[in-house]
Formats: sequence, C-alpha cells, structure tokens
Amino acid sequence: MSAAISARPLARLADLEATAARGVRLPDGRDILLVRVHGRVSAFENRCPHLGVPLEAEPDRFLEAGGELIQCAMHGALFLPEDGECVFGPCQGARLREIPVSVAGDGRIHLADE
Repeated sequence: MSAAISARPLARLADLEATAARGVRLPDGRDILLVRVHGRVSAFENRCPHLGVPLEAEPDRFLEAGGELIQCAMHGALFLPEDGECVFGPCQGARLREIPVSVAGDGRIHLADE
C-alpha cells in the first residue's frame, strides 16, 4: 500500500547524513525528531514518555554516543529507532509517539497522510 505524501518536505535524506538525527517543527507546532539508523528513516514526537520533556539537550543531539539508540538527555533513557520502544531507563517498556513519514524517490522526507 502506498501512502500519499504531503507537498512540503520535512527534510532530505542528505540532511541526516552528518548527524543521523534532526529536530523538525511541524506546521501544527509539534516538535518531532527524524532519525536514520541502518538506512531506515523514522520520526517521533520530541517528547520523553517519562516526564514529557524534549529528548535533546542540544539541537539535533538525539542519539547516544554509539549512534544506535535515541537517548533522552534528562535521564538517559534509551529508545529503539525502529519503533521508539524504551529499552533502558525510567520509562522502560513505554514508547515514543511515532509520526508516520515516507521518503520520496528524490530523497525528500514527508509526513505520510493518514
């Protein structure tokens, strides 16, 4: 099944080459993070399920030192980039809220229409 894409791209794949993660503000004002690990692009609301705080302490710093997991800067909780599941920390078992995105053939990342 092919999802329709919004006209305005959130970012490009090339934007995720240097850092593998990037913060983006949606038109409705929500802050999300785009992450690209092992070639897969995912997006999540930029809010830790533990206290509802933003995940990063510095702009676009969402991943732990190894670059494999999303990390909450406040308490060190670690999340899988594939589905947002917390695998370590005070919110273990909870999940980040996923935001559906799609990648166009030209490398533009869009919100997927629901």
